[in-house]
Formats: sequence, structure tokens, C-alpha cells
Amino acid sequence: MQAMTAEERKKMIRDLIERIPTQKDDLFAYPIEWEFVDEDLVKSRVRPWVTKKIVEYIGEEEASLVDFVCDKVMAKSPPTKLLKDIAMVLDEEAEIFVVKMWRLLIYESESKRLGIPRSMGS
Repeated sequence: MQAMTAEERKKMIRDLIERIPTQKDDLFAYPIEWEFVDEDLVKSRVRPWVTKKIVEYIGEEEASLVDFVCDKVMAKSPPTKLLKDIAMVLDEEAEIFVVKMWRLLIYESESKRLGIPRSMGS
């Protein structure tokens, strides 16, 4: 199989992003390809994203909350349950956080399933 050109890769990523729902209900109903959500993906993509967002929302790194969210992802917890679980900590930001994280999960699992190569340097 020949390597994908940068242009083909960009187009695949654009097409994928356009397919991911933006509305909460549609997004939460989207079937995640859980077999592609493994420990490596959580460690390399989800955990750094969650850590960064928690710092943005709370103002400090909260390792136990990051672990909690990542554990929930690894346990394939439904987004509505995750939202309920973290609402006490993140208040009104909880929904925005879970919606964005769910988009990230869908994007990462789909790009892995489709074989979209990681960009150089990431």
C-alpha cells in the first residue's frame, strides 16, 4: 500500500471531522468504536487533553480527577453517566467538557479505524 499524501490525509481528516455530530444528543448517540479506544490512545491523546482542560476549568492540575475521567473512558462509561459524575466538580463546564471529550474520542477512534496516519511530530 502506498503512503498517503499530505493532501489525502488532510481530506480524510476533514471528511471525518464533518461526520462527527456537534449537537450533544446526536454526539452522545454516536456509536464509538471502542476496540480502538485502548490504553495507548487514552495515554497519548485523551489524558493530555483532559489534563489541559481540567487546568483551564479549575485553574490547577487535578490528577485524581484526570485519573477518574480516564478510568471512565477505559471502562466505556456512557457520556451521560460521565457527565453526571463530574457535574459536581465542573458545574456548568461539565457538559461542554464531556461534549468536547466525546468528539475527541470519536475522532481518535475513527481515525484509528480508518488508518489515518498521525501527523509528523505528534
